[in-house]
Amino acid sequence: MKMLLDVEDDPGLHSADSEDEDANESSNYSPGQECLDRLVISLGGNMIVPVASELLLAYLDVPEWQKHHATLIALAQIAKVCSKVMIKNLEQMVTMVLNTFPNPHPRVRWAAINAIGQLSTDMGPDLQVQYHQRVLPALAASMDDFQNPQVYNFYVWINLGSFFLIGKMLF
Repeated sequence: MKMLLDVEDDPGLHSADSEDEDANESSNYSPGQECLDRLVISLGGNMIVPVASELLLAYLDVPEWQKHHATLIALAQIAKVCSKVMIKNLEQMVTMVLNTFPNPHPRVRWAAINAIGQLSTDMGPDLQVQYHQRVLPALAASMDDFQNPQVYNFYVWINLGSFFLIGKMLF
């Protein structure tokens, strides 16, 4: 997790039209993601999810945006491998992510959208059926981030995907 904290804040990045979320990340960030993937695969969901849940909640309890960003990135990484175990705590995970949507930092908002997209992929259709009434309004309300094109463009992409999936399942 500490390696995921190694992200620099460049205000110019948020106003750029580039979709490269990895921009301004240190040499520790990508290896941190790779290490987390390997750790999760090696230990499995039954071992990693309870420990990670405590750590992720503790990281969200502090004001530093880097810890909020790292939490959301880690949650998305863990969901890729441990969806069968995480589905038991789906409401907690959805609430954790949705609570970060109004975060003042654009990188945290981007990571929140990334996390909800990853959860939608790995825990669908359960997430879409059970939580669409919370997720879609949160996504729609977040679409006014015109000052941060990276975040705004990602919101639009995720919203379109979510609406398509919900519509496909409900009709």
